[in-house]
Amino acid sequence: MLSVRMLSFFILIFSLCDADSICPPEHNPLTLSPPEIIEEYGVNPVTVNCTTALAEHKGLYFTVGNETSRIIEEQMSISQSVSLSDWNVTIKCKVKLNESHECSKDLQVITFKNPEVVHSVQLVNVIGEETQYRLQCDIINVAPVQYVTVSWYKNSEKIQTESFNDTTTKTPVNESSILRVNISREENVVEFRCEAQLDFGPHRPKLPAISKTHRVSAHYAPELKTQNSADDTYALEGTDIILSCEAVGNPLPVYNWICDGKNMLENTTSLSLPRVNGNKTCACTATNYLGNITKTIHLHVEPTGIYSYFTSKIVDDLDETADLCLILHQIISNSEYIFL
Repeated sequence: MLSVRMLSFFILIFSLCDADSICPPEHNPLTLSPPEIIEEYGVNPVTVNCTTALAEHKGLYFTVGNETSRIIEEQMSISQSVSLSDWNVTIKCKVKLNESHECSKDLQVITFKNPEVVHSVQLVNVIGEETQYRLQCDIINVAPVQYVTVSWYKNSEKIQTESFNDTTTKTPVNESSILRVNISREENVVEFRCEAQLDFGPHRPKLPAISKTHRVSAHYAPELKTQNSADDTYALEGTDIILSCEAVGNPLPVYNWICDGKNMLENTTSLSLPRVNGNKTCACTATNYLGNITKTIHLHVEPTGIYSYFTSKIVDDLDETADLCLILHQIISNSEYIFL
């Protein structure tokens, strides 16, 4: 509690200054509780207490925007309800020293709106083994923007941080942060995360981060899983055959089969041919927007009979080193089985 002598000291200070000057911070007799308000916009009103250290004064009151509360002369403390539905609210507590001089203290009010985050990815170009991406993180409907920090993570590693220098706008705005990256084929799939957070500084509340994640990978033209671009396949007449054509690529390739000039209208890695009855040449083409690759399969169809006997009666019983003449001798000796 300050004495009348201290009140006279304040009046002396103000007599040397403008009548509207506030008290120097080191001599300000006013105390606000809480000293500042950091709350989400639109929540319930907050009560603020203002206390003066002066035992004698000519009135204690609040100003909220352009409105002035009732002046209280006989108390050292007053309260004021503060609405948080005004982005630009200004609040002062004032104490009148006499009819010409007064002290005032500002209450700092930060009304905030946590952002929404929208993450978009644009493929820019493919150069050799690398794919270029433009990642954009849109921070939507955030206030005040000066307290927003945007962080980019590659997998779990922070690689970029960005903030905004607009210290005058208190109402919600939209901002964007852009990250350009090159992804190599060896990296396979990479996860990028954009994280936006309202950070009011040390010893102040820290709000949870809002984030969005996107996975990107290198793009490349289709490649056959097997090194051979042409195959020879043998089958017996009347059997069901499945031809295989597997390729890798990003984006995943689509397949097209053409057999003896006829489009089979099949988008599949495996083509089924039921009860084959003649030789065929089939071409399988795997395609994505970066290119295509073709595998040619020559299907050789053999009639049943000699080959049926040859495979089932003789070859399984022969040693791999058997003489060709011995094979022919066994075929002739067992001619009754040839045309089964």
